[in-house]
Amino acid sequence: MRLWLRLDLPDAERTALRLGFPQVDVLGAAEPTNDELGEVDVVFTFAPIPDDVVQRMPNLRWIQLQHGGAAGYLTPSVMERAIEVTTSTGVAATPFAEFALACIFTLAKRLPECWQAQQELRWDESIGPQPVEGRTLGIIGLGAIGSELARKAKALGLRVLANKRHVVAAPDFVDELGTREFLPALLAQSDYVVLCLPSVEKDVLREKELMSMKPGSFLVNLTGRQSIPDEAALVRALKDGPIAGAVLNTFPDGQRELPPESELWRLPNVIITPRIAGQQRPMWNEVMALFEDNLNRFLEGKPLRNVVDKELGYTRTSA
Repeated sequence: MRLWLRLDLPDAERTALRLGFPQVDVLGAAEPTNDELGEVDVVFTFAPIPDDVVQRMPNLRWIQLQHGGAAGYLTPSVMERAIEVTTSTGVAATPFAEFALACIFTLAKRLPECWQAQQELRWDESIGPQPVEGRTLGIIGLGAIGSELARKAKALGLRVLANKRHVVAAPDFVDELGTREFLPALLAQSDYVVLCLPSVEKDVLREKELMSMKPGSFLVNLTGRQSIPDEAALVRALKDGPIAGAVLNTFPDGQRELPPESELWRLPNVIITPRIAGQQRPMWNEVMALFEDNLNRFLEGKPLRNVVDKELGYTRTSA
């Protein structure tokens, strides 16, 4: 079996992989020759594989992604062939969940107002923090990240509501779990709403949904890059609607960066982050543990973990 490591894997992890799987012929990060490509069975990759390169790998049966999202990797050649795609979904769940909790406490305790008063050398005892315990958290997308956030939030005393596309039984750290039809009730009850959706999910919070949020509630867009389709509607909901404040780690209209002309930069109740909610450096211990488990499964003919549903565009555990 031939494996192409199409990523910058550290030497220690590369050596351990070769020692742990002596039966696997491991190719380095540089693009192999046409003859080598013709014998590749598995690719472990950091970036999407160009369609013409996939076409030169007739034996390719499995692509493992270094990251959790599959957007951009499902090229026409991958879609039309029986190539399984698996992600590293769940590896960064804890950093994302911790970031979401930091946002909730920052908004509830009104730390931005304290910082602004400090810059103005102004003593303002009217700044009143809100309690977090006993409040309601609504999680849109109970996948790996949403589940980790729910688990931590429940331990802190929050009431947790959540929705996801496919619902079975609610875990014990979620008070109410529903499908997408549960969204209106979730928005109406939640003091904090956190978007934990895959980047391919579109148009989840339109103006109607934004305006139906609980008055005085807060919004955290953690991962939903295309979930809010209309920036102007979000601005209206923040200025004249029910949303008291927001933290945006991803931005409306699917933008990867917020342009300087965006009004969101200048709203006093909005915190903009440069997409730092997830772990910035590769978490090789966790990533390699997942990949090596999947490699063992592949060699033994067993089902792989974190398989992407090609029609949905993500693993079923991530929404």
